[in-house]
Amino acid sequence: MFKGIDVSHNNGVIDWQAVKAGSGIDFAVIRAGYGLLPDMQFDANMKGAAAVGMPVAVYYFSYATSAVKAAEEATHCCSLVKKYIGNLPYIGSLPIYFDFEYDSEVYGIKKGVVYTNALRTEIHKAFCDRVRAAGYTAGIYTNVDYITSRLNFTELRGYSLWLASWPLGAGKAITHGDINAANVNTKWGKPAIWQIGLGAVNGIKGNVDLNYGYVQLQALKNTAPPINSPQANTNPVYKTGDKVGVVNTTVSGGVKRGKVYGGGTFVVYHKAYDVISAAGKCVVIGGGKAVTAAVNADDLRKI
Repeated sequence: MFKGIDVSHNNGVIDWQAVKAGSGIDFAVIRAGYGLLPDMQFDANMKGAAAVGMPVAVYYFSYATSAVKAAEEATHCCSLVKKYIGNLPYIGSLPIYFDFEYDSEVYGIKKGVVYTNALRTEIHKAFCDRVRAAGYTAGIYTNVDYITSRLNFTELRGYSLWLASWPLGAGKAITHGDINAANVNTKWGKPAIWQIGLGAVNGIKGNVDLNYGYVQLQALKNTAPPINSPQANTNPVYKTGDKVGVVNTTVSGGVKRGKVYGGGTFVVYHKAYDVISAAGKCVVIGGGKAVTAAVNADDLRKI
């Protein structure tokens, strides 16, 4: 278990050396943008984290009013992070977390959108599937209310989960020692990241969001050729159009689950999938052009 923060331009200019040296922070989740705009501190934060060797993930705040708009946001997000692939000590294969929440809906309602569970779910899928099609790991930032009341969450279990659940209540500043991190397991599975509340961190003015991360950072730093690099694409294990089956599966909740490349699981509904794209060990599979998941080549077999 590791300690982390998530930041955006709302946190101002960050002294990353102070964050790394004096706060016990192991990783950061950095906002790339919102709507179709880049976060004003995204580049500075990515470079600052890189300068002190801090692993990062990325999140993107959504104002999507439809699945089409969500896919456009995903395309924009991928364009922002692309230049950093292979140049920073990312968590996993650069999880990109989709952040759709109450303020997202306030914006859409003003535009005349009527959000239903089905529409919210379609919006989440559209963003995450576009991210996966680009070769990255996709994830969802959400809370218990959205999981239980606003989404058809069973359709989203294949994506990495970043769970916002503040034990002492929203807006209350806490420290990592205020809660028992061992009890994070939920009926929706253990999240990759758990946002626990607000707290003070050296190098950042005011309180900042605090998180626990359940990944092995040292094992997931990029030592292999990065996704989308010429070297990574030279000898892919699979090629577009191949038929593959998913192996190394587990059974949870009465369903078979495969491993998502970089973390998380997805439900394995079929014996055979199409290879949509392949970059080194990262293989995107699905049915036709519809993406199901990005999977490690070692967890697939050719049919």
